[in-house]
Amino acid sequence: MKILHTSDWHLGKFVSVQSMIDDQRYFIEHVFLPALDAYAPDVIVLAGDIYDRRIAPVPAIELFEQTLYAAADRGISLLAISGNHDSAERLIPGARLMWGAGIYLANGIEYFLEPISITTPDGSKARFFLLPYCDITQVRHYLGREDLKDMNEAYAALFEKARPQLSDDCPNILVTHCTVTGSVTCESESQITVGGTQQVSSDIFSLFDFTCLGHIHSPQKAGTNVYYSGSPLRYSFDVNERDKSMLLIDTDNAMSVQKIPIVPLREMRTVTGTFEELLSVEDNCSDDYIFAAVNDDHLIYEPMTRLREKYPNILGLSQSYLTRAAESGSDRDTLRERMDSRTISDEEIMISFLRDICKVEPSEEEKAFFNAISAGMEEDDN
Repeated sequence: MKILHTSDWHLGKFVSVQSMIDDQRYFIEHVFLPALDAYAPDVIVLAGDIYDRRIAPVPAIELFEQTLYAAADRGISLLAISGNHDSAERLIPGARLMWGAGIYLANGIEYFLEPISITTPDGSKARFFLLPYCDITQVRHYLGREDLKDMNEAYAALFEKARPQLSDDCPNILVTHCTVTGSVTCESESQITVGGTQQVSSDIFSLFDFTCLGHIHSPQKAGTNVYYSGSPLRYSFDVNERDKSMLLIDTDNAMSVQKIPIVPLREMRTVTGTFEELLSVEDNCSDDYIFAAVNDDHLIYEPMTRLREKYPNILGLSQSYLTRAAESGSDRDTLRERMDSRTISDEEIMISFLRDICKVEPSEEEKAFFNAISAGMEEDDN
């Protein structure tokens, strides 16, 4: 049996002010669906965070609906669970009605104890245990176990309850959405639900023959036969957000794992250099999503507006000069204290501004002109 493992689509997501729906549609239509035809998986596993928000926008819902139809039309079983970004209640009304079409959507803990057994036309079998995202309070309530201290204990208790349903004659595959201790995280994940008592250890999954994980956006191996597929697109400029892929698992070949690389509509990358270097360097992919790290030793005026002429999809920038200025020594602190206590003249503030920001010294004529304007404004106020 061949299983295509993916997760964390976050349909409807915005990065900064940029909607990712066109990029997500491109992924579905030009990467995901062609992969179904090229690799002919028997099962698709979507391990949570289908949507980015609990109330998903209509284009995101339509895109997921398109995916369900595509799987059903090809006769491929699709197994999906809700993640922490999904609204479990709103995910799919009447989900059980879709089981007859090979579409299994699990949005509650109770589904975990109803494993899905799938047999391919050639006789290959596997049993899937679907455990959606849940927190410690939900597990305590479901099991009636107030003694459970953290998610590691909660998962262990759930797994023990599922032990009698494990199959002896085919692989047992877990699909869940959680943080495994030691996983490489990145900025695009919700830090509220990454870490601390929400973490589980990788050895806890040893009860299963393979574990398909969602929640962490960088593809990685998290234990023996324990894998994160990662998100299909980059959703941050964090260097820890690694190259994207889907995973193809072959249960008939010792649970072999093959990476299927994802080429996105646009990359998300950081460019670094002086302002003039960024404007003049040859860049054949200037349509990418860009974060510009500008390292001039002086302030650049309206850099976003000017850089957008070359990089139309620029989403952010930093100026190292401003960072260094913010970290500068006591002179700036003294200036701030004098301004707060009103023991500094307008002329001194103007001179400090020109020195720090413009790197120039005002002439005597400029000082006189400034003081004349200031005096005129004071007279108008009186």
